[in-house]
Amino acid sequence: GSHFPVELSISAFRLRGRWWAVGTARDITDRKVAEARLREMATTDSLTGILNRRRFLELAADELERARRYQRDTALIMFDVDHFKQVNDSRGHAAGDQVLRGLTATARETLRGADILGRIGGEEFAVLLPETDLPAASRAAERLRRAAESMELLTDGGPFAVTVSLGVVLLNPGETLEDLLKRADQALYRAKQGGRNRVEVG
Repeated sequence: GSHFPVELSISAFRLRGRWWAVGTARDITDRKVAEARLREMATTDSLTGILNRRRFLELAADELERARRYQRDTALIMFDVDHFKQVNDSRGHAAGDQVLRGLTATARETLRGADILGRIGGEEFAVLLPETDLPAASRAAERLRRAAESMELLTDGGPFAVTVSLGVVLLNPGETLEDLLKRADQALYRAKQGGRNRVEVG
């Protein structure tokens, strides 16, 4: 009653003046599992389980093309952990990894299913929000900021808290993904310069 992938092979041969065919069916479940695992490794960030930079850029580029074709608003949020180096230095890299995993889980819970979330650097993340205007993207960023601020993190060294800074931008006509990312990064930088734990709109 179950299904499994097979590889089919059919060969024809002539015997005693007549044509015959012989076929074989090979169970290739293990091969398909291995292929799926390789695809996952090529597109997924191993620490957080979300899209890695390469796959995020691929999906974001596809979404931007769709947004331009149908003239739909698309926004981008870029965010990272404030004072992340201090977390690693004072509590160790295991605590830093826990922060990134916790932030990823929080972002997944806070964002919509249609939003494209990826880890694009060490402690830097990006979210592409399809069919979203700037006010809605700003509200989403603020929800994410508050959710990150409320995270409860606990390590061997005891409980601690982190905050994030966020830059939000809206896709302009004729703008490339590289342009959009650059503007979001600049907005994120202004959020850092403005005191951190805040949203800056570009």
